[in-house]
Amino acid sequence: MKKYAKLVLASLFLFSMNAIAQEQTLPPGKIIETKSINQGPRQQGTPQVRAESMAKDLGLTDVEKAKVQALFEKHDAIFAKFRSEVSRDSPDFRERFKVLRDAQDKELESIIGTEKFQTWQKLRAERRQQMNNNNNNK
Repeated sequence: MKKYAKLVLASLFLFSMNAIAQEQTLPPGKIIETKSINQGPRQQGTPQVRAESMAKDLGLTDVEKAKVQALFEKHDAIFAKFRSEVSRDSPDFRERFKVLRDAQDKELESIIGTEKFQTWQKLRAERRQQMNNNNNNK
């Protein structure tokens, strides 16, 4: 009887380890939280999800939302190309990335207007602050 009990326990242990080791994936557009910035790339929402969120937060019109989504799609491709060409360890990575981000922000401001863009910057700063607070508390 002890033999069978040991066999059952060993089987349960192996099964549970196998279940834990399975790759866990997220549906497209789902944003994950990371514990620290150095943990690797964070998955962000699709351009459509981000445009919808911005439209909800800022009260964008359908035309503005469509233009913002197109802008996000365009710049996602630019950022992806940049990340594939430039190493994060490169000394000028941050500066070059900031130039790309500033270009996107300039285009975004021309689409949604200065007032909404300033509101968006405040929301973005609040979210970054909240993320930093959450990371520091962990």
